[in-house]
Amino acid sequence: MSATVGKQILTIEGLEKDGKLHPLQEAFLEADALQCGYCTPGMIMAGVGFLAKNPNPTPEEIARSLKGNLCRCGTYRRITQAILKAAHVLREAAK
Repeated sequence: MSATVGKQILTIEGLEKDGKLHPLQEAFLEADALQCGYCTPGMIMAGVGFLAKNPNPTPEEIARSLKGNLCRCGTYRRITQAILKAAHVLREAAK
C-alpha cells in the first residue's frame, strides 16, 4: 500500500489560486531563479514546505532545507534570494 493513500497531495500546479501565482513562484520569476527548469518544481515545493515551518529563515537555513534538491545550473544564490523574498511577502501578508 502506498504511503500517500488517504493523504492530501499538493503539486506545483496547485499553488496557484484564482489565477494568481504563489508568492514563491512570483519570487522565482523576479529573481531569475528558473534557468533550465529542471529543478524548479522541486525547489519551489521544498521552499513552500520549508516556509510553512520557518517563515523567517536565514540563507544558511534555506541552504540546509534544500540539501536534497539539485540545481544543474547552479542558481542556488538566486533560489535563496527568491525564498527570502517570498518569506518577506508572506510575513507582510500575514500582518
